[in-house]
Amino acid sequence: MKSLLFILLGTVMFFSQNNRFIYDVKYKKDSTSKDITRENYYLDITKDDLTYYNRLNYISDSLFMATGQYAFKGNRLTSFLIKKNDSNIYQSYEYIGDVNFYKLPEEPKQQWTITDSIKISNNLTLQKAITKFGGRNWIAWFTKDIPMPYGPYKFNGLPGLIMELYDTQKNYYFNVIKSEKIPDTYKRLSLTNFMSRAIPVNQKELDKLKLDLYSNPFKYILNGNLNMREGQKLLLEDGTVLSKEQLKPAEGNERKKIKAFNNPIELDKAVKYP
Repeated sequence: MKSLLFILLGTVMFFSQNNRFIYDVKYKKDSTSKDITRENYYLDITKDDLTYYNRLNYISDSLFMATGQYAFKGNRLTSFLIKKNDSNIYQSYEYIGDVNFYKLPEEPKQQWTITDSIKISNNLTLQKAITKFGGRNWIAWFTKDIPMPYGPYKFNGLPGLIMELYDTQKNYYFNVIKSEKIPDTYKRLSLTNFMSRAIPVNQKELDKLKLDLYSNPFKYILNGNLNMREGQKLLLEDGTVLSKEQLKPAEGNERKKIKAFNNPIELDKAVKYP
C-alpha cells in the first residue's frame, strides 16, 4: 500500500508526463451466474492521447521488444479504446471473435451527480459521484488529488481520476491498484497493428456482425478465410481446444456460450440473440 501511495503521489506531482493507471477489473460475463472474471486493464494517459486496453497486449508487446517474438501464439485478442487529446471522440476497436477488428467512433457522455460523500484511501481523498450510463447505474469514487478527468473504459468528465467504479447490480467493478510512469521505450506495437487494419462500422453493422457470428461461430475457419494447418488446434477463450474436424460439432455449444456471455459494460448495447 505504501508503494502504491508513493507512486500515486508522484503522479500527482508530475501529472503532465506520461502516466499509466492499472485497474483490477472484476466482471460477470453471464449476469445470471456467480462466476467472476478478473483481469487487469491499463489506462495510459500521455501528452498525445488516452488508451484503455487489456494487460495481455502489454505482455505481448514487452515480449516482442525483448525477444522479437509475440506472446501467445493463437493469442486471445481483446477490444480497446483510444482518444486523442484534442478530441472528445473515443475510437472503439472491437474484436468479436472473427478475423478482424472493427472501428467504431463514439462520444460517450455521462451526466454526473457529485455528492458530499468523502472517504480516504491510501491517503488520497476520494469523493463519490453517481451516473446512469449504458443502461446501468454507476457509483464512482474520484480524486481531485490526480486532476485527470478520466477513468476506466469510456468514463470521463469528473474533476479528477476515477479510482474506483462499480455498477449497483455488482456486475462490474474497477479499482486502481497501481500507477507508473510510461517508459519512453514503450511502443504500442500490437494495438498499432490492429488499428491499421480495423474496418470502420456503425453500431447497427457491428450488431449484425455479432448475429452473423452467432449463426456460424467458426465460419472464418470453415469457409477458408482463416487457415488452420494440418494438426493445428484452435484455442477458445474459455480454454477449450478444438481441431478443425471438431469445429462443426462444437457450433451448438459455442452459440450457447455467446448467448450466455452477453453482459457488456453498456448493457443497452447487448445483442438480442435468437
